[in-house]
Amino acid sequence: MTVWRGLHGRRTIVKALTELMLKGQTVLLYGPMGIGKTAIMEAVGRSVKKQNRPCGFARRTRSLSEMTEALLAAYPNAQRDGRTQRQIRGDLSDAIENQPGVLLLDHLHDVSTQFKGYLRSLRGTGLGVLLAADVEVPRDHARFRSMHLAYREMEVPPLPSRYMHRVLMNSLSEQSLPNSLKDADCFALVKVAHGRPGWIPMICELLQRTDYWSRGHVRVASMRISVMTEITKRYFVFTGDGS
Repeated sequence: MTVWRGLHGRRTIVKALTELMLKGQTVLLYGPMGIGKTAIMEAVGRSVKKQNRPCGFARRTRSLSEMTEALLAAYPNAQRDGRTQRQIRGDLSDAIENQPGVLLLDHLHDVSTQFKGYLRSLRGTGLGVLLAADVEVPRDHARFRSMHLAYREMEVPPLPSRYMHRVLMNSLSEQSLPNSLKDADCFALVKVAHGRPGWIPMICELLQRTDYWSRGHVRVASMRISVMTEITKRYFVFTGDGS
């Protein structure tokens, strides 16, 4: 799959979040799927590691064990053999106080009271925590706010069209398409993506298929339906609303 390389138009956000993480803040990063939250978190992770800070990353956050595993990756010297989960978390708390790091929790889902309790117990240790939540509709935002996991919030805005064009062109440079892409189709595809750079890889994959072309032009309407259908499926998978 084509990947979104670079952080066109997002470096200011990365810088601000990195500073907050190094200060030991807890921040909720939110926005719709494909808006670039994961790419931002990965960039923050690289930045804090350059500061020699321990950094753990949970790609999907549903349980306390996932948070614990991310912390263990950041603090590999913490004892785990022959220890209970509670003892392991106690050791991790000590390690964090001795050397504050950063915890990145992506695709936040409904979490348990135990999860919330342990996360709150880490406040004041110097640990920076960045939580990312997929927010497609207002009720999603309300649901995550009701968890009271972070006092600070940051919404990831749609990427401006000029940056979306760069993302599309960079991604297409790695592709072999059935036809050359016309300027008008390029603008139409950027519009389909709605400022979400994470949609570009899906668009580029579909562009390789001849059934999304007609007389040398992209069948934009069909492309829009296919991308929206795929995003809807992913949304239900991550939220659990489809179960």
